[in-house]
Amino acid sequence: MPQLRRRGSHVSLPAPAAARLQRPSWRDGRLIAGVLLVLVAMLTGAAALSHFDSSVEMLQASHTLVPGQTIGKGDVRSVKVRMDGPHAGYLKAGRRLPHGQVVRTVQSGELVPVSAVGDGSSLHEKTIALPATTGQSAILVAGSIVDLYVSAKQTAATGDTDYQEPKLLISGVLVARISTPASGLGAGTTDDSVQVQIPDAQVSAVLAAVNKGAKVDLVPAAGSPVRGGS
Repeated sequence: MPQLRRRGSHVSLPAPAAARLQRPSWRDGRLIAGVLLVLVAMLTGAAALSHFDSSVEMLQASHTLVPGQTIGKGDVRSVKVRMDGPHAGYLKAGRRLPHGQVVRTVQSGELVPVSAVGDGSSLHEKTIALPATTGQSAILVAGSIVDLYVSAKQTAATGDTDYQEPKLLISGVLVARISTPASGLGAGTTDDSVQVQIPDAQVSAVLAAVNKGAKVDLVPAAGSPVRGGS
């Protein structure tokens, strides 16, 4: 027992011993509880994010899909998107590609609707190759929407070939493909051509104009995809 020392009329108390800091041990219950709380918070947050994440893997058109073609692996790509509403109406990634033909246009970058692929018998359009100038084939792309104008061929009083004023034959025609002249030995094409989708009811009128030597102009519609466009 420490002895009290008396100095004069005052009694001096012994100085308290300094407490040593101890390194926390894994056996310390408070440390274990703290670690468990952190782990629980992390797992809860991850579970909440997973629960509210509505992202799904869907198929997106790699380029414009046009009526009459079949879909292959190179025509679509898998993308992860958030779908706030039902997504049953679109093709999901990871499943077998549907059989059949594209029955309506799907522009490049769009998700592919299930209804865009079906029985080819439901198509009521024909693909026709039309002669095109280099300027037209340079600006148009597959998926362009154009108005088809024809200028009937006529013979001038001088005997020279001339053309009448252009007239709108069909509006809203879809461009399916652009063909440019092949070069080198064995080249089979010498002119640019644009393959367009023509409704069955108007195929005869288009072919008649072409066979009579009419000049065909394909004018891009407002907002149509074109080469170099945004």
